[in-house]
Amino acid sequence: MARMYFEADSDLRHVAGQTVCIVGYGNQGRSQALNMRDSGLSVIVGSRRDESYEAARQDGFEVLPVGEAVARSDVTFLLVPDEVMPQVFERDIAPNLSAGDMVVFASGYNIAFDLIEPPADVDVVLIAPRMIGAGVRDTYLSGEGFPSLIAVHRDATGTAFERMLALCEGIGSSRMGVIESSFLEEATVDLFAEQVGYLYAVRRYCEVLVEAGCSPEVAMLEFYASGEGIETAKAYRDIGLWDQITLHSRTSQYGQEVTARLSPEQEEAERSRLGKIISHIQDGSFAREWSAEQRAGFPEFDRMRALNMAHEMRAAERRLYEVLGRLPSD
Repeated sequence: MARMYFEADSDLRHVAGQTVCIVGYGNQGRSQALNMRDSGLSVIVGSRRDESYEAARQDGFEVLPVGEAVARSDVTFLLVPDEVMPQVFERDIAPNLSAGDMVVFASGYNIAFDLIEPPADVDVVLIAPRMIGAGVRDTYLSGEGFPSLIAVHRDATGTAFERMLALCEGIGSSRMGVIESSFLEEATVDLFAEQVGYLYAVRRYCEVLVEAGCSPEVAMLEFYASGEGIETAKAYRDIGLWDQITLHSRTSQYGQEVTARLSPEQEEAERSRLGKIISHIQDGSFAREWSAEQRAGFPEFDRMRALNMAHEMRAAERRLYEVLGRLPSD
């Protein structure tokens, strides 16, 4: 079993007197900044003058230009999107780091695929919440906490692990428990979950039902539009993937456990497909492909987005959501 750490394993004194800088005051950045401040840590925000700058000021934080904030800090949380992070790091972060500083990533992507190379004399760690930004704040306030993946990529000071655990306590994650991982593992599971094709699968389920004579509205309500799946997902979380099945009828249990099971040949084919996705991630092919797409101005991304937004199932979904009162009629 992966090694886990809790509040009993951490001590905020390891970051006492140190200044933490948040770069990227979005959903995650705001929640983590507020949590650390409430835990007694000294937190400032590095931001350009945009909406996040004003939001941070309204929340009572000292807000400085990114480079100046990094220079003032001992610990920098880098919470901007993966695709802009290398440019931000090269321009604003790296020139302002000092020996002994720490850089905290919330995603393994840029380190795992060598898109960022921090200076050799700074600590480099991963604290990757397995929780959306709003949940990071809400579970801190409730006292429940949330899980995170953690890793030390570089321990330049000899204190990286202890400081990392202290910061986990500061954001409230070690209340529930943090799991020892690696930058590559975090990037692998994160990208894999995004690339298995769930959205296309759900649309495909609805399409074949429509082809069989069902209305698109009934098909969409069955698979996602009713919100029933949210309650099922909560049961996955609370009691487990297979244990939750007892909450369903015996007919449902039989269908899910027996009828839905793939044949050995189908199972092998699906595992092969999934294995290729993982290989495409771990050998760096996806990172190179995505970098090339960005440099080209997002042509394939824009093409697929246009096709998906114009799909007939989306048009039917919009009509349904208007009737349900989820969208304005205009």
